[in-house]
Amino acid sequence: MSNPKWLKNYVESLSIPAHGRHRSDCPLCGKPNTFSVTDNGFERLWYCFHADCHTKGGTGISLTKDNSSQAFIKRQTKEESATVDFVVPDTFVSLSRNINAENYVKQVHSYDAYLDGLADIRYDFQRDRVVYLVKDGDKVIDATGRTLGNNKPKWLRYGTSKMPFVCGMTDNLFVVEDCPSACSISNIVTGMALMGTSLLDSHIQVIQNYKKIFVALDRDATRKAVDIVRHLSNYVPTKLVVLKKDLKNMEREERDDFIDNHISR
Repeated sequence: MSNPKWLKNYVESLSIPAHGRHRSDCPLCGKPNTFSVTDNGFERLWYCFHADCHTKGGTGISLTKDNSSQAFIKRQTKEESATVDFVVPDTFVSLSRNINAENYVKQVHSYDAYLDGLADIRYDFQRDRVVYLVKDGDKVIDATGRTLGNNKPKWLRYGTSKMPFVCGMTDNLFVVEDCPSACSISNIVTGMALMGTSLLDSHIQVIQNYKKIFVALDRDATRKAVDIVRHLSNYVPTKLVVLKKDLKNMEREERDDFIDNHISR
């Protein structure tokens, strides 16, 4: 359903600073506190969270002297401050709000971890991405989102944290490429996703809390995996796991047998 022409003018008339947010009753369906507007410094995006209201849209990019300077100041402040806490955007909603997002999570075998509370997975309706929240204990410190369309990059890191995504509650740790792979094995071992980066000191701090480490990167990253095994062996017992198929693409029985065979050796 298309938005009425007056809605854009209404959103533009709201008193919201650059990079600010607004929450109010929806001007279309009238439901209380369901209408969210986000100003990213260049345009405003709106969305109604009520299940029966499908209004959403954007004003289009509009640069003025005021909002462009405010956007620059905001970006500069963020870059200079490495200790700013990560704030979960209003655009992150329940996974069940989008059938494509829910189906993707099921397809890559992350859904059980989601249902078991081992992974906090949401849908970003603004960027059309499945989002895996990165946590330190119960605190959200970052997020990474996988596009459901053709948008680039395929994986988007939302914050500036250097911490990895960890899923599971066992003493055995599998170092893997991405969040879905980490989730897919969390019923047997703990998965830690590098999320496309090289091994960092912050990763080692996490890894040292586990008894046995297994490095199971994609087959085309075998050389990288070997280097990681050599490096980690200085800290904890570490073994290389050669994958013939991506963990998140294995069926559960195949994946469980594969994991069991390696951790029992």
